[in-house]
Amino acid sequence: MAQQEWFMVKHGVTGRGLANSKTDAELSYRFQKQGTGYVFTVTGLDEQTVARIIDLKQELNVFRFVQRKDRPLKKHWYYVDGDRVTYDSERCTLKIHAKSEIEYIPDDYFAD
Repeated sequence: MAQQEWFMVKHGVTGRGLANSKTDAELSYRFQKQGTGYVFTVTGLDEQTVARIIDLKQELNVFRFVQRKDRPLKKHWYYVDGDRVTYDSERCTLKIHAKSEIEYIPDDYFAD
């Protein structure tokens, strides 16, 4: 298996999934480190999903999953800066800025 990577946007209070690049065929994203934070540039979201994300922008978490060959799944959890979640309707692009990241391996937290 080569490296696989996908990302998810969830409502931080209820845990409800709002967008998932692994299951949403039209969704694509770009991840960048920017200064001391992070930026996700997302395209391919329908208007209803964008509206939900914008409505909940103060309560979002973003996750990035990285699976590399012969290594356990690594999860990156980003705390979103709700004041910096914006949608450009002309370019159909959602930008999500995150302030901090927690990186961990989920298998380390589950007992058999």
